[in-house]
Amino acid sequence: MGQEYYRRRLKANKMKRMIASRRASIRNFRRLLRLVLIVLVVLFIIKVLRLGGWYLNQDLLSIADERVIKIEGNVITPKYKIIDLVRQVQLPNVQIFRLDTTEMEKNILRLQPVKKVYIRRFWLPARINIIVEERTPVFLIAPSIDAAPIYAITTDGVFIDREYMPISPKFKTYRILTYGIRGDDYEKWNKKRVDEILCLTKAFETYSGQNVQYIDLRNPSDVYIKLDKVLIRFGEINDTALKRAKWIATILPETQKFKQKIKYIDLRWEDAHYIKLDDPSAQSAAQQEKDNKEKQSQSESLHAQEVPEN
Repeated sequence: MGQEYYRRRLKANKMKRMIASRRASIRNFRRLLRLVLIVLVVLFIIKVLRLGGWYLNQDLLSIADERVIKIEGNVITPKYKIIDLVRQVQLPNVQIFRLDTTEMEKNILRLQPVKKVYIRRFWLPARINIIVEERTPVFLIAPSIDAAPIYAITTDGVFIDREYMPISPKFKTYRILTYGIRGDDYEKWNKKRVDEILCLTKAFETYSGQNVQYIDLRNPSDVYIKLDKVLIRFGEINDTALKRAKWIATILPETQKFKQKIKYIDLRWEDAHYIKLDDPSAQSAAQQEKDNKEKQSQSESLHAQEVPEN
């Protein structure tokens, strides 16, 4: 009985050792397999990272090929100006995901119309997208109605030089007539001043139902505002400006009662408003002088055509 027990015990221990040995072999095999797989994955990653698609093609970048570089959102800023600034950056020969675009973004932000810039990187093939967010121009500065604008001013008080003109019609802008030397130096304007004039402009458009064509600031103490159908003599832009602008809604219907041409609507005072008519006597004298010149011209023409008799 005792011997039978020991034989079964010995057989059981032998079986346990065999099972343990097989489990150890399986564990070793799995470890080896994991190691082989890791090595293969590392080699695969190294192989992939060495592909040319991870690197920007410098030749295509130098000629601004759209397969490598694409620019979006630039309405005011010419594309070539952005490309020139990109070329000034010495890009390292690294994979696209390791490319640092900070210097490139800082260069582009130096352009006057650019407010923000985002650079997105794409791979296989490597390429970059430059997304520009531009400032919004609202005023065009010119010395006279017929003169070309010399500056544009944005909503945040930034000046845009003539080199970016003409401003796209996508932006609604207002012409400001000023010399900048008679008490209204536009070069010293800030966002507060821009907001003040823009608010007044919007008020006139709201209360009149007409567009503002220009604001004449050449004499800051006697400002004129031209709407589509009427000229406003507004005087000085001060704390009472918005209150005076509201009167245009009441006065405009009154102008329909006059058959004579209106020279301007006078809104210089808060408690008194006038409609200035053209001088009829001056108009008659001018018309008479014009008629006399036409008659004289016709008489000279007939005299020149006369043929003397033999």
